[in-house]
Amino acid sequence: NVSHGADALLATLSRINMAALLRSARLVKISPNSLLQLSSGRANGAAFAQLRCLTISGRGTGVCRAGLASALGVNRCRWQVGAVRPFGLAPEQRGISQEEPGSAVRSRQAQQFDWALSKLDGSVRRTGRITKTLLLRIFHDICRAGSPSGNQALLLLRSCGSLLPEMQLSERTELVHRIWDKLQELGAVYDASHYNALLKVYLQNDFKFSPTEFLAKMEAARVQPNRVTYQRLIAAFCQEGDIDGASKILGFMKSKDLPITEAVFNSLVTGHARAGDMGSAENILSVMTAAGIEPGPDTYLALLKAYAEKGQMDKITQALETVEKTEASLMDRDLMEIIFTLAKAGHHQHVPEVVERMRHDRGYVPDAMNLCLSLITQGQEDTAFQVLKTFPTLHAENQSTDSPDLGNFFLRHCVNMDKPLEKLLQFCKDLQESNLHSSALHFTLYCALDAKKTGLAVELMKKMKEQGLPVRQHYFWPLLTRHQKDKNVEGTLAVLKAMQELGLQPDVDTYSDYILPTFPSLERAQAALQENGCSVDMEGFSSSQLKSEAASGRLSSVLAMLSSPTFPALDLSAFRSSLLQGFRRSDDVESMVKITDLLYRDERYSQTPEGSAEAVAYLIYNLFDSMREVDVQAKEDKLRQFLHGLKSTDIKILPSIFRGICNLLDSYHVPELVKDVLPLVDETKKDSADYPRGLEFKISSLETKLAELKAENKPVRETLKQLILALCAEENLARALELRAEHEADMAVGSYAILINLCCRRDNPEEALNLKREINRKDSSIALDANKYFTLVKVLAKHGQLDEAVEILREVKEKNVSIPDQAGTAFFHILNGAALRKDEVAVCRLQEAIFSLGLAKPTANLCSPLITVHMERDDMPAALQACMDCYKQYNQLPRLHDVLCRLVENSDTDLLQKAMDFVSQERGEMTMLYDLFFAFLQTGKYKEARKIIETPGLRSRPGRLQWFAEKCIATSQVEVLENMVELTQKLFECDRDEMYHYMLRVCKDTGDWRKADTVWTRMQEENVIPRERTLRLLAGILKSNGQEVPFELPEVWHEEDTAQGRADPEPAAMDRRHSALPVDSPMECQQRLLALCKRGKTKEAYKLLQDAEKKGLVLSSSAYNSLLKSLLADGNLEDAMTVIDIAGTRIGGFSLSDTASSLLVITQAKRDRVRDALASLRTMLQNDQVPSQLAITRVVQAFGAQGDLEGIQAVEDMVMSLGSSINLSRMLFINNRALAHIRNGNLEAAVEGLESFLTPGGEGSAERVSSVSFVFRKVLEDNQELALDKLSAMVERLAHHFSSYRPATDLFLQFLDCGRTDDAKHLLQRCPGVGEQKEILVSYMSRVARSPGQAHKIKALTEALPDFAEKETVYAYLMKCYGQDSDVSSAKALYQQMQAEGVQPDELSLKRFATLLKSADEPVPFVEPLESFKFYANKLKNQGREPDAPKKN
Repeated sequence: NVSHGADALLATLSRINMAALLRSARLVKISPNSLLQLSSGRANGAAFAQLRCLTISGRGTGVCRAGLASALGVNRCRWQVGAVRPFGLAPEQRGISQEEPGSAVRSRQAQQFDWALSKLDGSVRRTGRITKTLLLRIFHDICRAGSPSGNQALLLLRSCGSLLPEMQLSERTELVHRIWDKLQELGAVYDASHYNALLKVYLQNDFKFSPTEFLAKMEAARVQPNRVTYQRLIAAFCQEGDIDGASKILGFMKSKDLPITEAVFNSLVTGHARAGDMGSAENILSVMTAAGIEPGPDTYLALLKAYAEKGQMDKITQALETVEKTEASLMDRDLMEIIFTLAKAGHHQHVPEVVERMRHDRGYVPDAMNLCLSLITQGQEDTAFQVLKTFPTLHAENQSTDSPDLGNFFLRHCVNMDKPLEKLLQFCKDLQESNLHSSALHFTLYCALDAKKTGLAVELMKKMKEQGLPVRQHYFWPLLTRHQKDKNVEGTLAVLKAMQELGLQPDVDTYSDYILPTFPSLERAQAALQENGCSVDMEGFSSSQLKSEAASGRLSSVLAMLSSPTFPALDLSAFRSSLLQGFRRSDDVESMVKITDLLYRDERYSQTPEGSAEAVAYLIYNLFDSMREVDVQAKEDKLRQFLHGLKSTDIKILPSIFRGICNLLDSYHVPELVKDVLPLVDETKKDSADYPRGLEFKISSLETKLAELKAENKPVRETLKQLILALCAEENLARALELRAEHEADMAVGSYAILINLCCRRDNPEEALNLKREINRKDSSIALDANKYFTLVKVLAKHGQLDEAVEILREVKEKNVSIPDQAGTAFFHILNGAALRKDEVAVCRLQEAIFSLGLAKPTANLCSPLITVHMERDDMPAALQACMDCYKQYNQLPRLHDVLCRLVENSDTDLLQKAMDFVSQERGEMTMLYDLFFAFLQTGKYKEARKIIETPGLRSRPGRLQWFAEKCIATSQVEVLENMVELTQKLFECDRDEMYHYMLRVCKDTGDWRKADTVWTRMQEENVIPRERTLRLLAGILKSNGQEVPFELPEVWHEEDTAQGRADPEPAAMDRRHSALPVDSPMECQQRLLALCKRGKTKEAYKLLQDAEKKGLVLSSSAYNSLLKSLLADGNLEDAMTVIDIAGTRIGGFSLSDTASSLLVITQAKRDRVRDALASLRTMLQNDQVPSQLAITRVVQAFGAQGDLEGIQAVEDMVMSLGSSINLSRMLFINNRALAHIRNGNLEAAVEGLESFLTPGGEGSAERVSSVSFVFRKVLEDNQELALDKLSAMVERLAHHFSSYRPATDLFLQFLDCGRTDDAKHLLQRCPGVGEQKEILVSYMSRVARSPGQAHKIKALTEALPDFAEKETVYAYLMKCYGQDSDVSSAKALYQQMQAEGVQPDELSLKRFATLLKSADEPVPFVEPLESFKFYANKLKNQGREPDAPKKN
């Protein structure tokens, strides 16, 4: 058929009106060499003659490659010969002898390739593109490592084409040439795949080159071209409209028996069109049909692009209509190529017609983003803007009240490509007027600042001011930071001038942190500013002077400045640290007392709601907090004098702050100073000191206290609330209601809320409703917590009181009650409960109320009860109709899979056909086929499922397959999953490793190693290349069942072997067996030694080696290395060195393995033999070994502990050659360098190094997630209070000046970790933004909850942050801690507290609690969740919470 197809192709070509074709028909029987001797005057005839000679399966006469290069020489004049790169010979062909890289190098290459591939693949999968920054980072890492592999070279070369839409075509080509030359210089060996990749990049970048020269270079390098090479050379000729050149390549393909593929025909369509022969281009489709090859989407796309280049919109429309009638299907991505071609050819007027045909398929947005980026890069930003406005998410979000921020990528790229200011302003205006972006101009300014485009940034700020938008100080900080770093005075003054033009005067922070540090001295700064017309009498400059005077200890000058009536208002927090620093340096106590008194009484220096009194109180606390113990003891008299002075001024402090000062003074061992602080305490507020939160009072004592307060006619509201809370925790509803009746006038809203919640739990809707009405009578404006409302609605709906339930929902809306993120789950349980009761009316009314009031958006989960209620009644027509109605009304198809399964089980073909027609029409045929495929699988109809999955043109949809696989795994449907894996074997683009990984997960859950072994066999039959995670999963299954692993895994030696040894059921028997072995031969001795090492019997193994040494037995390198690893893992350095000496004597050239070498480095570092460790590390690298990450870390930490900065630098220089293969964090060197400075007493250098890295815009701005917790922990462990003072001041500066709260949060958590709760609370008071770092705080809880005995740390966190919003998360981690500690009483108390507060435990917490109760033989007071721990953990993860599931329960 294929050969016949080629004949049909040639016959059809012969009908094209070229007389030369008739004369050349006889060429079929002529040697191809004679074909190449045709004159250029008969080029067109020759072109089709070459096509006529082509066959896909026949054999040709054969032609040498040299002949092809010479034959193509006729067309060289059409190409830019000078543009061809000097491709090099393969190394072995240049006469260069290159050694085969060692195993460690190959291992490092493999690790780097996997890392680079993962990074690039992740970027492409997520966005469809990669960034220049990422590509260059990978390129530099590979270059630093040296010895690039062929895979690495191929990966980099392929990435330099259309995957870089943000780069100009010429830049992309320059980059690929740079990569080619550099990798070749480093020894990369290029084969045909590399040349093909380069050809592909040339085609994608429209780079003009000579195919003839390209082929000649390949031949010179002795690299054999293959079919792909010829195809791409044909495409290169056709891209220039050179049919003659293409025909000669076709002739050679004939001579080499190479098949014609659809790609060749597509290139010919383009070639004829660019040669101006549209008739021949169109006729190619007929040629393909006659050849038995149906034109596919790519062929139609080539023809459509040809029409687009000519601007023939009528032809495009006609062709698109033709495609719709065929089996070929054009995706949105194909239409985007037509749009790009139209825009590039200047036919912008036709773009809207093609845009209207977009179907907005899945993946439309990233593809459209890449189209926009390419258009902007090519100077077609107007067309790109038209495409931007078609994003489907825009129209969806326009319906909401919140204005979206879409188009950020568009504005950023326009700024990066230096588009004119006028266009940028117009785009911003259009985006905001269309409600597509809430702050387009602000974001454009941000991009200009980020790109360091000073001129554009200033012009944008001027436009913002013209439009009445605020221009703020910090907008200029990135510009000033750049000049400050370079000490560029002129640049700084230019920015100041721009600020003045916009009517802005620098404030304190701007002067102090960004302007003055640029100048060598304050006087020079003042003079330069005055010369350039900057007023030095303004507030910012004056405040900066104040900070400078204070820090230098000139307190009398500070007092004069603060006392001046003309001195501007300035918050104390702006200069507090400078003032304290000056006081510590100065002996001028009198001035400090007067300054403190002035700050206490002058409201100018306190701009916080708390007032100046509290600010001064914290100043006094910070004075002690900022001093070391030795300093406080040395300056005790000075501090006492200061406190006596304050007493004479009648300054008062709060009791809570007094307690904090007392704690500090106690820790400093100067309790005598407490007596001097005590007179400062405000006596009138002593009763208002905070009581410990979470204190549980006994019910009897609370009732006694209530009676006493009532008898004394004192307020009882707070005590009453605590008593009701305690009663509700004890489920004593009757007594709680009695108290409510007795003290109705004193009832607080919180008390009512607790009672309502308990009534709902007790299924008492009447009493709950009465309590709710009572609240409304007291104050109709009072609103309850959302969860209380939802609980009330649930119980009302359960008892058929729908009118009241709907009224409650209306109240939630009217009172603007804050709806939590998990409200969707609560609504689902309300609706699903009604559905399970078969109450259709309740479901419809409640759902309509929820959606119409805007309490929740329609989702598949919330719509599913509408279907459930009909399925519970077995009314499938109604269920299907409800499903279809949901889609029409809410664009959701809830429980469609369940409906289809029921229809298949019932053999209801009519309804099934109706369902499939509907899905096909609304969501596309492919979606319909997958839905039907899954339904047949679920119901065991595997033959029907096979017919569906073998539908021509069906592609893999990983998301759908994953959904069904996870469903099978969660419900242990092994047979169904196994059939899905088998049936998808031939599915196009199906990730077979992923499918078999699903199977292995089921095998692991069921412990079926035999099935796992069968899966491994099937993978080999399919030639599946497994990923490392798949191999590890399979190895784990086999090992856990005592089976041999039939493949090699990366070595993880000591921990795994030890663990395996512990799992052995008969270790004693094995030891006896090994003891019985004779040791007269090296082999027997070696076997016994390895067995003892594996069993952890290191001492016995070492003794055995000594005995062997006495007998003169020589063991293998692996035996010596195994013993070395055991000894070093135990920290036995001396015996290990003895073994090294023995091995070196017995085996010439003995060397330690990578693992043993790394363990040696670690052990030496632990023993403080750091220089030896450094030497061992250097030896490893010289021997081409890759040290472990832990080894490098231990050496650097040891140097940091010793204060050896040179050692840290030496290690950093050495490991630079490893690149990213060992995944070392940059923070390792930064943190330990800071610790070394601290150890050397150079605190300023330590703080400066950390601060420069952590400051936004500084050298670490790209690593925003970096943590300095290690530094804080070490400083706290070593009780280095002076260093802690400096670091505390640093984190406060970062928090206050840059809103950078990560360092402050790290310090806060370290305080909690080491039990310094008061320090943590005071830091929180100074940096309240720490409490808003939800992600870091939740991560901390997650981390501490992994170890037993850590519940007190989470409790300490909640005490410090009583208003932390994520109570459900906190309680979940507390429950996990109690479960690990087997603390039943605490878990029960927590559960009662959650019930009393109306917090709904998640299913994972309930599962943990139930397991804990059952282990203690106590009853479970709720229905235990039936699924596994892993199931509920995954469910929470999908909802945005990620608690760790227990490994074993």
